[in-house]
Amino acid sequence: MISSLERRLGPFSLRVWGLIINFAANGLMLYGAAGYLADGSRLPLLGLGGAVTILCLVLLSKPSRGAG
Repeated sequence: MISSLERRLGPFSLRVWGLIINFAANGLMLYGAAGYLADGSRLPLLGLGGAVTILCLVLLSKPSRGAG
């Protein structure tokens, strides 16, 4: 599993692409939270962003080969 995160896909490794997806999910979660606090809407976006963020954290928390 660890070596698969270091495999390159285009210009970046899969770990970098995962971090980019995590950044986008955080933005989606903040957008959903702002709408939920403003008028009670966008709750599905808040949940989706949170779920993708947690999934990214679980998958990307593996140490890289060079660590340790």
